Amino acid sequence: MLACLAAPAFIDASRASQNTLPTTLKIWDGADKPAFSLDDLHGDRRDLQAFAGKVTLVHFFATWCEPCVREISSLQRLATATRDRPLAIIAVDVAEVDLRVRAFFEKHPVDFTVLLDRDRAVSKAWDITGLPTSFVLDAALTPRFFVEGDLDWSRPDVLATIGSLYPTAGRPQGKTISSK
Repeated sequence: MLACLAAPAFIDASRASQNTLPTTLKIWDGADKPAFSLDDLHGDRRDLQAFAGKVTLVHFFATWCEPCVREISSLQRLATATRDRPLAIIAVDVAEVDLRVRAFFEKHPVDFTVLLDRDRAVSKAWDITGLPTSFVLDAALTPRFFVEGDLDWSRPDVLATIGSLYPTAGRPQGKTISSK
């Protein structure tokens, strides 16, 4: 069973600010994650490999999870802010009825791909134990960062971390050393 990762509401605000740091992206040092193919909201099959060449954010969520719902809005802001960048956002709904997910996105439309992990096969293969959980993959689809819990994807530090993975970010392209 998946848990919704949320801070308990009863924590004293002053104590919480002293003992907790804001959620942030962490460096992924685990194994690569397997490729997958899932249906989108329209019933079309989508393959993770089709996103190769772009930084890809894979976000696992459910519509019943309050932090997940808040984070969908944050992901939409990220999609809007990075429209001209090589970034793909894939939201993977975990084990919900298609109709419920479609109804949610009719009320809260987004500009990114939403996939349906109906039987939890992908979330199990990716070792997802709590929602929301997100991975940021580089252009070769290798996991580089992850976060368990909701994150404000519009924070400058988060945008800079994602930007560091863009294929042309700070790396000379096509230059060679030659001698005469």
